Amino acid sequence: MRDNLPVDVTSLVGRREEASRVRGMLSSSRLVTLTGMGGVGKTRLALRVARQVRRVFADGVWLGALAEVGDEDLLGLTVMQAVGLRSTAPDSTAALAEYLRDRQMLLVLDNCEHLVGGCAALAGRLLPACPRLRILATSRESLGIDGENVFVVPPLSLPDEATTNVAESVLLFAERAAAVVPDFQVTEGNRVAVAALCQHLDGLPLAIELAAVRLRALSVEQLLARQDDRYALLNRGNRAALPRHQSLRAAVDWSFKLCSDAERVLWARLSVFAGSCDLEAAQSVCAGEGLAEGEVLEAAAGLVEKSILLREGGDAGRARYRLLETLRQYGRERLTDRGEEWAMRLRHRDHFLEQAEQLQLRWFGPGQAELLAGMRADHANLRAALEFSLSEPEQMRMGLRMAGTLWLYWLVSGLQREGQHWLDRALALQPDPTAERAMGLWACSFLSIVAGERDPSLGMLGECEEIAGLLGDPAMPAHAAYLTGFTYSLKERDLGRGVALLHEGVLLEEALGEPNPHATVARVILALASCMGGQVVEAIATAEQCRVGLEAAGEQWLRSWCLTYLGLSMWRLGDGRRAIGYLREAIRLKQPFHDLLGIGCAVEYLAWSAALAGDPERAARLLGVSSVLWEPVGPLGPLLGGFELLQSWHRRTAEDQIKPALGQAAYEQAFNSGARLTLEEAIAYALGEQTPHSPEPAAEEATLTRREKQIVQMLVEGLSNKDIADRLVISRRTAETHVANILTKLGLVSRSQVVSWATDHQQVQ
Repeated sequence: MRDNLPVDVTSLVGRREEASRVRGMLSSSRLVTLTGMGGVGKTRLALRVARQVRRVFADGVWLGALAEVGDEDLLGLTVMQAVGLRSTAPDSTAALAEYLRDRQMLLVLDNCEHLVGGCAALAGRLLPACPRLRILATSRESLGIDGENVFVVPPLSLPDEATTNVAESVLLFAERAAAVVPDFQVTEGNRVAVAALCQHLDGLPLAIELAAVRLRALSVEQLLARQDDRYALLNRGNRAALPRHQSLRAAVDWSFKLCSDAERVLWARLSVFAGSCDLEAAQSVCAGEGLAEGEVLEAAAGLVEKSILLREGGDAGRARYRLLETLRQYGRERLTDRGEEWAMRLRHRDHFLEQAEQLQLRWFGPGQAELLAGMRADHANLRAALEFSLSEPEQMRMGLRMAGTLWLYWLVSGLQREGQHWLDRALALQPDPTAERAMGLWACSFLSIVAGERDPSLGMLGECEEIAGLLGDPAMPAHAAYLTGFTYSLKERDLGRGVALLHEGVLLEEALGEPNPHATVARVILALASCMGGQVVEAIATAEQCRVGLEAAGEQWLRSWCLTYLGLSMWRLGDGRRAIGYLREAIRLKQPFHDLLGIGCAVEYLAWSAALAGDPERAARLLGVSSVLWEPVGPLGPLLGGFELLQSWHRRTAEDQIKPALGQAAYEQAFNSGARLTLEEAIAYALGEQTPHSPEPAAEEATLTRREKQIVQMLVEGLSNKDIADRLVISRRTAETHVANILTKLGLVSRSQVVSWATDHQQVQ
């Protein structure tokens, strides 16, 4: 996948000239900001431009949707997630800059207005560090940093006597009206009224779309008459407002007035959701005084028909609903007017706290992938619930409870760093020795272990046990014991102590009785530690016992880790064939969770097993594959890079077995061929379902044409594809093709590698 751009639900009318101008600005400026008032179409224009230039950016076009981000500290993490980076580094912006350093990418930052300072700081750090990165931002105000090129998005063109039928505002009205009334056309009979209506609405796309929906019940002339009345009333109430703000406000006010009572209540209450929600959440949060639970579906359908609420497809056929940001803000105003904002935000938090608790209760059984998909769809709502809880003094304890309860979500989704962000913040606000603090410390320590942070984890677990002793809690000491063992296993010299503590933790967990998923989690970790500590037969017995029990329960995610450690144990026993079988099955189980960290571990161990089985070329190629899988989560992946012994095995396998068997040049060629595979190709290759590409010529043997050598020299000079095209008087597409051919011939994957190659091979003039 080379982008995460949403699918267009409706066409974008007009904007050809604006799109052309923005494309031109992007070619000469690395930061372009689209500004303008709400409802003018900044996001739609940005997405059109992004789609048009997608092929120019070798590493894709990625959308960072910021409307749902309320905390500037989450800005870097949100953009990391948008581009597919799951690093556990403490400085998210630094990790992002490192990840993007050599990538040719367009980053779209949408809805920056409430985070202008943070977005400016982010762009100010990324652009100097990432010379091939360009940023297209949308905001009601500019970011205000050096190098920014600002484009003020105008309203759609308005009609006059000569251009009524071709004015963009009229074309948009006609298209949206025809979607409501299929035989609608702009005719001589209604042309004047349509033109007047578009003029009254100042060509604002959102206002026009809201008005067009009313043609189900009114003629254009009736619609115009009511717009005239509403607009006049608004002017009397706020003469200081800018005309275009007045016209948009009039359109939204009028749409609100024409809704039923139930629809108005639902519109206002839905404004507490961030992003989208499903019907179950809408009923849970919004039903109450003035809106019965049975009325929510009908009211939602009415808002969808009026284009107030957007219906989106969800996972497993579950529809989701979303308010446009401008309409959500309007709904929040109405909610405040009703005196319900605090109560609705509390109900919103309680609903998602319950969802978090349900995930924890139901996780170790069937349907895990669907559970995780549902939580991921509500990620913005989880953030909003946590933000509310940690901003209200009387709710902070519940915020800590929620952040800790989500430990599985943070782990399985690869969001360890975000989980640490919320837990660190909640723990700082709630220092008292409560059960919530003990759980929060335990959860934060688990995330720290996965990030390879030993000392912070041990400190938190020590305090966790102290609190458990004060409270007389028998479960938390057991949980802390096995995590303490896990922490000690990070260091090779402490493996024996780690295994002993894990054994103690397992016994304590078993003493708590069944069902107790923590006992299984502890055993799976014990299998890894035992394998690393040389107790391989015990590791196999432990992992196999867990695998059988988890399979009987219908559990899939933890079972994939059992299989991963069974594969690692077989590798240690010298049985490469059985290791490969276990590891491939582990990858298949991990795929529905998009578990790059887990898949990366399994592919790494596959490479070791291939070397053991006497296939060094495949082993080198698999190391190339794993390097790509590790990249979004950090060097060697936290669950490999955090363990000294696993790092040592990684180095020894590559340096002592694979490279001597192949030779340096052949090793690099095979490694690079694996690193060039797409994610889908890489997984298929690891599973043995795809043969590798034909070997590329080694860089030393590559023969470049005279023109290609010219272009290599220009790459050394730092020229872009556009600059190369201008200098050689060729099309940009031809320049892109030449650069791609050079990379292929040299067996390289980035421009920076070409520059290094040119320097090494004396190709620099």
